[in-house]
Amino acid sequence: FNLFVSYRIKPTWALGETPDNTNPFISKLLGLSKVWHYLMNITTFILTFFVTQAYSVWRDMYRLSRGIQGRIQDIGLIVAATAERNSRNGKYTRKSEALINDVASFSRIFHAFMWAKYTKNFDILLTARGMNRMLSRGILTNEQYAILCALSSNDGPHHSCIMWIFIRCLRAIDEGTLVNNNDDRSLRDAIYSNILRLRGTYFDIGDLIDGRIPLAYAHFVQILVDSFLLIAPFALYPEMGVWSIAAVGLLTLFYSGLLDLAKILLDPLDNDNFYLKSVNMDIGVLIRESN
Repeated sequence: FNLFVSYRIKPTWALGETPDNTNPFISKLLGLSKVWHYLMNITTFILTFFVTQAYSVWRDMYRLSRGIQGRIQDIGLIVAATAERNSRNGKYTRKSEALINDVASFSRIFHAFMWAKYTKNFDILLTARGMNRMLSRGILTNEQYAILCALSSNDGPHHSCIMWIFIRCLRAIDEGTLVNNNDDRSLRDAIYSNILRLRGTYFDIGDLIDGRIPLAYAHFVQILVDSFLLIAPFALYPEMGVWSIAAVGLLTLFYSGLLDLAKILLDPLDNDNFYLKSVNMDIGVLIRESN
């Protein structure tokens, strides 16, 4: 646009000076410049609000992911604290060690399959190939592998895993491996509460992904920012002349950058593969932390 003005309009002002508003061509752009300034106010407000909404999605996902880890650790703490011990040396009995190992194994499998349900980077774990690899690595037993492979495609393996944890704990209470003094229901109620809280927390992840932002809202913001940046060279030239080149570059950097940042924050699990390297959560780290 600046080249077009230089060669076709034949400006009377020197390079780097403010254009002459009395020039017929420049005077026609003044009205567009005023409209663009109004559009800038609207775009700035809506874009910053959009980024704030996107960050709230990212923050909620982080809170839920840590909440899931917390519920798993709560269950492990209850089991470890109430498991039967040898009265002579205070060590766990063989049944208690088997219980703790089972709950820990079920928890690790649950956590991996749960994230595989919601994250495309790990969804291969839900396939026969992924489960076969877990079997070969000793993460799954032959019995667990057979049960999970027999599930229908609509049943997530993580649902079965959380049932294994639940049933194993209740059976341990009935057998006396989890010590429940005076047949008090508090231990059973604590296990019920933490299992249900864990289930509710990971269901919230699916709801958050499905309802993170209305598609029409995202499209509107994209069109608004694109229109704002497209008009910028024509609207800024009457005020800045050749310096509008640098100004448009900076505006594009920050406004389009904020929009891209919002898109990244709206995809905390990197399911859309928007950027190869971005600020998305590393689910592999979350899974390893629980191991």
